[in-house]
Amino acid sequence: MNDTQKRKAFQQIKSFSNERFWSWMNWMHSRAYAAAIQHYTEAAEIVLPPRLQKALHEKAIEIRETWDGMKTISLDETEGREFEKVFGKSES
Repeated sequence: MNDTQKRKAFQQIKSFSNERFWSWMNWMHSRAYAAAIQHYTEAAEIVLPPRLQKALHEKAIEIRETWDGMKTISLDETEGREFEKVFGKSES
């Protein structure tokens, strides 16, 4: 992303309403969390035997849900409403 693109993105974000800003923040954090899950999953598949992979995934879910209070929500449950609310249509 070059400087012009960064400025345009920043200006767009500054124009958001409070509600839209927090919806966008939730979307961005969800994307980052999904990337982290993908990274540790790929690392586990390379380094750990299957029984330890399963234990790692179970512990990660426990930490996210129990310690951090971030329950798993699927797109089936939300029907993509958050994405549509923020961006008009869900991104593919």
